[in-house]
This record gives sequence, structure tokens and C-alpha cells, in this order.
Amino acid sequence: MSLSIGSLVTISHYSMTSVFTSTVLAVNENSIEVKLPRECMRADFSAGDPLAVAYEFKNSPIIKGGRVIYFNARDGVLVFEEDLYEEEMRMRSYDRFPVSLYADYRVVEEMVNRKNYALVKDISEHGLLIYSRESHFNGLNLSMDIYITRSVLTMDAEIVRRVEHDGYYEYGLRIKHQGSYVLNQIKNYIKKSESELIANYKDE
Repeated sequence: MSLSIGSLVTISHYSMTSVFTSTVLAVNENSIEVKLPRECMRADFSAGDPLAVAYEFKNSPIIKGGRVIYFNARDGVLVFEEDLYEEEMRMRSYDRFPVSLYADYRVVEEMVNRKNYALVKDISEHGLLIYSRESHFNGLNLSMDIYITRSVLTMDAEIVRRVEHDGYYEYGLRIKHQGSYVLNQIKNYIKKSESELIANYKDE
């Protein structure tokens, strides 16, 4: 693990309108404990929530995905774990950028207007990973609205992978592009998010 006590970590979470910088309080074998800034006291961190984290290691920026383990609102302490670089990630055609975004979606094949809630964990120009409590089959198509800062990213995507966890489902989606508009939106969002994550801890 590249972090140590006193390190600065910039974190992105879907309940906050901007990234925030925290100080590492403890580093354990599988988790990191940080002291949150005052603006996070009313944030809604839940166990399992996706995070995007950034910090400096050997003078180079590191950006990783993570998941909330525990949140102590009274003491302003957040415990999270970093994602491991799994074999599946090495096999992807496009690198995924870690995010923490709220989304809702409709299953196209259901022919109803019922919207479901989801959290987006990572995204690339051609795919994304989401968490949802709803059970769906591979091959279904989703009409999605992803809520990024001051904007909504609207897209269609197909479920290509499904993993069941305790209480929720993880879906790998392939984005169905119909022109370059959404593709360019994703590129611009990733570039902006990367810049914000890195700039924030360097400005401290």
C-alpha cells in the first residue's frame, strides 16, 4: 500500500458536489482511515459506496477506485479500501477511470417508464461498471442518466456481465454509441475529473 499516516488523499464521492482532501490517520492491511474535512459532515457515506481517490507516490500521481467500509459522522472519520488490480481489468480493451456517481436507468425491454437507482463505479469511452439492487439478465439494454457536476450524461448501454453480491448486483455495461456526442462527453468528463483529483491534493 502506497499511503502512510499523514498523507493527503483527495476523494470523490457521489454525495458531494466537489472533490475533497483528507488526511490519513491509519493504514491497515486492507483499509485506510482518514479524517474528513468539515464540509463532509453532512455527506451520506454508506458501506459499499464507490470512491475515486488520488494521492502522490514517489512524486507521481496515483488515481484508484475504492469502496467505503465505515463512516463515523460524529468524529468525521471515513474508512475505505482500495480496489485491487484484477485479471479482468487487464483484459479490458479500454482503461476504466474510477468514479463515484449517482445514476438512474430504465430497462428498455420492460416497456415501462420505471426508473431504477444505481451507482457508477468506473467508466471508459466504451463501457462502465455500476452497482444496483435490481436483478437483470445479461443482454438487456438500459437507458441511463448519469448525474455529473452540473450536467446529465444520457446514454444507452447493454449488460454484458453480472455478478451477484450480498444485497446488490454488479453490472458491466457496454455503451452503445450513436454518434460522437456521448463519446466526447465521456472524454471531457474523464479529463476534467482527473485534473481535479490531482490538482486538489497538490494545492494543499
